[in-house]
Amino acid sequence: MTRGFTRWAAPTGLFIGLLAAWEAFIVVTNQPGYVVPHLTTIAGIMIARADILVPATWVTLQEVVAGFVLGVAAGLALAVAIAHSKVVGRAVYPIVITSQAIPVIAIAPVLVIWFGFGMLPKVLVAALICFFPVVINTTAGLLSVEREMIDLMHSLLASRWATFWKVSLPTAMPYVFVGLKNAAVISAIGAIVGEWVGAERGLGPLMIAANASFQTALVFAAITYLAAIAVVLFLLVTLAERIVIPWYFLTRRRDMHSVH
Repeated sequence: MTRGFTRWAAPTGLFIGLLAAWEAFIVVTNQPGYVVPHLTTIAGIMIARADILVPATWVTLQEVVAGFVLGVAAGLALAVAIAHSKVVGRAVYPIVITSQAIPVIAIAPVLVIWFGFGMLPKVLVAALICFFPVVINTTAGLLSVEREMIDLMHSLLASRWATFWKVSLPTAMPYVFVGLKNAAVISAIGAIVGEWVGAERGLGPLMIAANASFQTALVFAAITYLAAIAVVLFLLVTLAERIVIPWYFLTRRRDMHSVH
C-alpha cells in the first residue's frame, strides 16, 4: 500500500504543481483569455462544447486506432523478416533508419494528393509514425536472444519456427511492448498531422478553425481530448503487456527484491 502511494505521489504532485504554475502565470502576467485561458475555462468548454468535440474525437480516434494497428502489423512483420534474414536486414534496415530523416508532415500532403481527403491518408500517416518504434524495438528484441539458447534448440532438433515461437518471441516480447507503448503515445500525432494537412472532420480541422477565430480555450479542449486518446491507448497496451507477459514482471520484481 505504501509502495503504491509512493509510486503515484510524485507524478500526481508534479501534475498538480504544473496546473498551479499555469494559473499562477496567468495571474502574475495578467494574460488575456484568448492567449492563455484559465483551466476552469478550458474545463467548461470541454463540457459545454461536447456536442462538437465528441464527434470530432470519434473521427480522430478511428484514424488513430486504424493507423496504430496497421503500423504495428507492418512493423512486426518487417522486424521478423530482418531478424531472420541477413539479406533482408542489410537491404531494408538502413532504409528504415534513413526514412526517419523525412518529416512526416512533409509526406502527409503527398498522401492527401494520392488518396484524397478521406480517412485513408490520416491512417497512413499514423501508421508511418507507429511503424518505426515497433520495427526497431522488435528487431532489437529478436536479435537479443542468447546464442546458447538457439544452440540448445538446434540440439533438440527443433525447427526454425519452433525456435522462434518458444525462444525468440518470448525473449523479444518485453522489447515489443516497449515499441507498442511508444507507438501508442505518438499515434495521435500522425492522425492530427494528417488532419491538419487536409480534412473536413476530426479534431485537427476543429483546432484550426478555433485557432483562426481566437477560441484558444476550445483549442486546448481539443488538445485535451486528443491527449486522452493517446493516454487510453497507452493504458490498454500496458494492460495487454501485463496479461501477455506476466512472467516478465514477476522476474523483474524478484530481481528488485534480490538487489535490496
